Amino acid sequence: MKKFLILLTCIAAVAACTKKEVPTWTNPDQPIVTPDGQAPLLKVTPVITKVTETKFENGDAIGITVTREAGAWAENKKLTFDGTVFSGDVKWYPEGTDASTVTAYYPYAATVPTSFSVAADQSAGASASDLVAGSVSGVKPSAEAIVVPFQHKLSLIVFNVANNAGGDLKEISLDGAKLMANLAPDFTPTVDADAPAASVKAFKKSATSYALILPPQTVVLTAKVETTGGNILSQNLAEATLEGGKKYTINMVVNPDDLVIVAQGDIQDWTDGGELTPENPPVPTPVQFEEKLSDGYFTYDNVRYNVVKLDDGKWWMAQNLAYLPQGKTPASDLSAVTAGVFYPLKINDGNTSAEFDTSAEGIAAKGYLYQAEFAFGLKVGDLTTVAAAEALQGAQGICPDGWHIPTGEDIVNLVGKAVPPLTNNTDAPYYDAATSNGSIALLNADGFNMDAFGAISILDNTRTAGTFMGWASGYPDKISSGMFIGSSYAGVTYNTSGDETSGIKNLQFFGLMPMTNKASESAYTCSGTKVSYRVAGPLRCVRDN
Repeated sequence: MKKFLILLTCIAAVAACTKKEVPTWTNPDQPIVTPDGQAPLLKVTPVITKVTETKFENGDAIGITVTREAGAWAENKKLTFDGTVFSGDVKWYPEGTDASTVTAYYPYAATVPTSFSVAADQSAGASASDLVAGSVSGVKPSAEAIVVPFQHKLSLIVFNVANNAGGDLKEISLDGAKLMANLAPDFTPTVDADAPAASVKAFKKSATSYALILPPQTVVLTAKVETTGGNILSQNLAEATLEGGKKYTINMVVNPDDLVIVAQGDIQDWTDGGELTPENPPVPTPVQFEEKLSDGYFTYDNVRYNVVKLDDGKWWMAQNLAYLPQGKTPASDLSAVTAGVFYPLKINDGNTSAEFDTSAEGIAAKGYLYQAEFAFGLKVGDLTTVAAAEALQGAQGICPDGWHIPTGEDIVNLVGKAVPPLTNNTDAPYYDAATSNGSIALLNADGFNMDAFGAISILDNTRTAGTFMGWASGYPDKISSGMFIGSSYAGVTYNTSGDETSGIKNLQFFGLMPMTNKASESAYTCSGTKVSYRVAGPLRCVRDN
């Protein structure tokens, strides 16, 4: 035992004698050096959202300049992104108390750019045309990475496209913009007045979304679309002033023989810059609506919907609404949390999750998924008070004339079961005492055609992405839950719990929740539930009388 203790003592002594102290970088009388005698490398943590990605990618390079009172320490040095930070061979100066200003820009160039041109052909991607830059002052040498807040310097144009022309679109472009800007030392761009106007091809993000980047400028643009059939359709836009760091939306409807630009849409990324409108805005076409209750249907915006009079004495739609206001495009991106309307869902080919169904057949069978504000005929973000939410009970919204979004009373008098503060109605015609729930089997026996269609779960207005709701591993071949939109106010949460002055975080409305996660169809349930106002779900309208 004694020999063992002596051995441990010797080992500890050797370790103490050979251990090299690591400096703390805080003594102003000592040079800043790492344990190997070198100054630490300068590293940058970026804060940025790029145009087509949510973060920088491995291999992206920035140019960085470090300036202190004594002059420039590093000029236009290249740093490369490794997935977490930008770094290279730039080392800090040893004087630890001297502060400096760090300026960085992307994409890197061999010399600091005094001008910048966006690509005329951005169809392969717009990132290379996305000039971003940032600066931070009062920086002292440190072994830690410094945080540089980058900002977009140019203007992003996003096209929301409703394609009624058949087939894929070959190309979308904008004519009339200047592509070159002169840059100030802080990278603020000013369009080159002598640059020629040109045409810019947009990047296809999805079948319904295109994007391109332009220098800030005041300009009259022409939107052009080339169809696969070779037709070139165009629409002049009103004069617009594009500002750096802002996103502008162009909502377009592509018909076989004409292109319609409409002034409607939501801003979701960058800073809100608004919509680019047509030079002569079209007059909205009245929405066609015709009831044929005796034949069990109505026609709304040229789509036929089956309807049924149920044993609660009311007429209900017997299929989900698939209505889009003129120029509105449904989203197929879970990060589009203020889109208002999304494509319906289906199970993927491997039965491993839900996914969007953009097919015409899927839309006809399942309708669209609507966020509450959009269903009410509002813009997402318009509801900011409880009083405004309460006033929407029984609203028509996007339902046809004479029909409304279901109220809590409609729901509980139909299926009998709902969450508090609604009171259960065990006398409701489709209440099943055996399950203490509303019964899908009873509803469907009378022609309601209810199923679980899923939803996009967006829990409150702080969320930056939604999730698919409805698929469960226990029932992999079907969607087994969902939430339908309703119009009766059900609850509120605030950014600070209980503090109304902190602003609304979430509003809830009573809606329908179908559940088919049962072994037998006879056990499928449908009951009233609270639905967060940013959740996107199907809609069944109810006739007023």
